[in-house]
Amino acid sequence: MGTKIYPSYANPDGRSKSPWFRIQGKRLYPAYGHPQKMNSAPWFKILGAKVFPDYGNPEGSGNSPWYRMKEDKLYPAQGHPNGPSVHPWFEVR
Repeated sequence: MGTKIYPSYANPDGRSKSPWFRIQGKRLYPAYGHPQKMNSAPWFKILGAKVFPDYGNPEGSGNSPWYRMKEDKLYPAQGHPNGPSVHPWFEVR
């Protein structure tokens, strides 16, 4: 089933007891807790400590990372549509 990713305290939509994404290999897929429902197309791809939008993302794929991973937390990066943040939006559990 893969590792789960949950919204963190700084996420604009608030925390959730249900995972929003699951990690399979180097890809992130929307999970059953995501507001836009599960999806079989990957929304993000992980390259090192950076997370880029993938072909399944509703806003399209891209070459600028939306998130950076640090200590099981995902922080919005410079390429995120809402800009970077020093507070994590997601956490890996």
